[in-house]
Amino acid sequence: MGGLFISAFFLYGGAIFLDFSSTGDAPAVPENADSLGQLCAGATLLLLNSVAVVTIGALAFQVLRREHRRTANTYLATRIVEAVLLALAPLGTLSLVLFDWGSADTANVDDSELSGLARTFVENSESAYSVAMTALGIGSIFFCWTLLKSGLLPRFLATYGIAGYAIFALGSVLELSGYGVGLAMSIPGGLFEVAAGSFLLVKGFRGVMPDSAPSTQNTGRPPHLPRPARTSLLQASGTQARNEHHEDLQRPRAPDRS
Repeated sequence: MGGLFISAFFLYGGAIFLDFSSTGDAPAVPENADSLGQLCAGATLLLLNSVAVVTIGALAFQVLRREHRRTANTYLATRIVEAVLLALAPLGTLSLVLFDWGSADTANVDDSELSGLARTFVENSESAYSVAMTALGIGSIFFCWTLLKSGLLPRFLATYGIAGYAIFALGSVLELSGYGVGLAMSIPGGLFEVAAGSFLLVKGFRGVMPDSAPSTQNTGRPPHLPRPARTSLLQASGTQARNEHHEDLQRPRAPDRS
């Protein structure tokens, strides 16, 4: 899971670099691209980022589902929303590239409904990104709070995650409202993902045991084994007396010769 945190960070960063190198500040559509190869490579990296994001949510769900089911469901839903919203723009870009290649056989492809929908995805990619990051920031606050309470992450790292994602979510909301502070306020959340990813890559979640190894916490023995019966000294003495009395009744008596 730690490797996925880090890979998602670099996949998205690499995609943005390729898109900017190809189209600059213009929308990522074929007519704005200096290189269709770079444009398609950037879109592919964004799709891979969405795959990594969903996988992070699924793995976190497996870790939290037994003891923190609500947080597990919330975080998984958050990651799914993020992945879908971030995948819309690259899907639109790749669709437009395919339409452009097939334009020789289709006269009015630019006016088609699919082409118009694809352009809508690309042109609204910044808004979709801000909505996705708002959802991610809010869901990750609960995720980090659970990691703090359960001790799955070190206290300082989980606490930093709560603060970082709160700033991240606020910045995304402000970005949607027209204030250009989203990028700057995303830095704390991004640094947390790199730091937490590095920690998990090396050590993993603290206190997580395989499913095949039952917990021995508090009892000293696996939970499926029954506790040994405890018989008091008085009960043992009573049982022994009843057994001796039963044997006396069954022992044959000597005949009376008087």
